[in-house]
Amino acid sequence: MSFLKRLGELLAPHQRPSFDERSHLLNVRCRRCGEIIPARIDLMNELSRDYDTGYYRTRKIVMGSGKNRCFQQIELNLVFDKNKQLIEQSAIGGEIVETPETPETNDIG
Repeated sequence: MSFLKRLGELLAPHQRPSFDERSHLLNVRCRRCGEIIPARIDLMNELSRDYDTGYYRTRKIVMGSGKNRCFQQIELNLVFDKNKQLIEQSAIGGEIVETPETPETNDIG
């Protein structure tokens, strides 16, 4: 096998973790203006190991787009288990929502 072919196999993109495998996505609603803000946690780089408990922790500050003239900072505190699965979450200045809420439409007909 040639050197370049082996190098290409080592650097192939299918061997790297995909965007979904290394990220935790969530949505936060601002307590002040109600804007839904998407947040992404990089599970490879943004977690800190808590050696007393064996868990991973992160603290992240998110802020909306400012379209409502609101620049409220929302602090997210997340705890992950040893397999990097979310086990605890809290938000100061907002609330964590499952999916962005969409206004209901009135169906005529």
